[in-house]
Amino acid sequence: MVNRETAEGDLTETRVFDPSTAAAPSTPRITTAHSTRMRLGPRWLGTLIAVVGLALLSGAAGGLVVHQFDAGGRLSTVNVTPTPAASMPPSAPGQALDVSEIVAKIQPAIVNVHASVRVGQVIRNGAGTGIILTSSGDVITNAHVVNNAATIAVTLAGQSQSRSARLVGLNVKADIALLQINGASGLPVASLGTSTAVNVGDDVIAVGYSLDLQGAPSVSRGIVSGVERSFDTGSGVYTGLIQTDAAISSGNSGGALVNGYGEVIGITTFVAAPSGSTTAENLNFAIPIAQAIASVQQIRGTPAA
Repeated sequence: MVNRETAEGDLTETRVFDPSTAAAPSTPRITTAHSTRMRLGPRWLGTLIAVVGLALLSGAAGGLVVHQFDAGGRLSTVNVTPTPAASMPPSAPGQALDVSEIVAKIQPAIVNVHASVRVGQVIRNGAGTGIILTSSGDVITNAHVVNNAATIAVTLAGQSQSRSARLVGLNVKADIALLQINGASGLPVASLGTSTAVNVGDDVIAVGYSLDLQGAPSVSRGIVSGVERSFDTGSGVYTGLIQTDAAISSGNSGGALVNGYGEVIGITTFVAAPSGSTTAENLNFAIPIAQAIASVQQIRGTPAA
């Protein structure tokens, strides 16, 4: 549902789903972990949560439909078809870290991402998370966080002052974007793992700016709940998605799913939510890091439009 309140000229618009009052099919849906704010002129107007709904359609084919808002609040809808799962190789050996050690290792390389898009007199500001790939300021995030953005700013973990960034390029079908922090050098860099060496039951943590909270990124702990979750959107295919019960929320889009060795194995992107009489709890999905880096390499050869 959409709630609107007017107080002293301010408008608050919040897109939420309330299964107790809203009519919906009895199937779960999936939302992107991405939040969007609105303001009119110099004043904040409120918060608009950008969602991607992924709902099962009736019929034996088990089709799905995706509704996606980009950073500018634009909505697109495409049909989705699940694709079969595949087996995964054994996990790589090594000395696992405890959660505090993992956080200390990965947190400095996680940044808060803000992107603004002007639509007429309205400025919509999206919030997400990014991961630093190079000491010179290359940052990976989800494409839906920065798509169509006029300005982009990032804030390093534990800092209050944001830095401007530019969009190097994006792959909308893969939902991956590459940013460059202007004038950056000597930045902490994330350690990347091998997303193909992931098994159900492996310990993981999710690190990102949940609800755009200020300060250090939020951390949640869980396990790998499933592997090789794949969806065909018609315009693009998400394959090999990692499913986890580690909690992620709006603002986590583009954040890190990290293994027990402090290595990034996925980019947190989708969240399942209840729909109608069907419940969905702790069903979260990440793009495998191998696929994400392949998109980054592709982007580096193709400048942003």
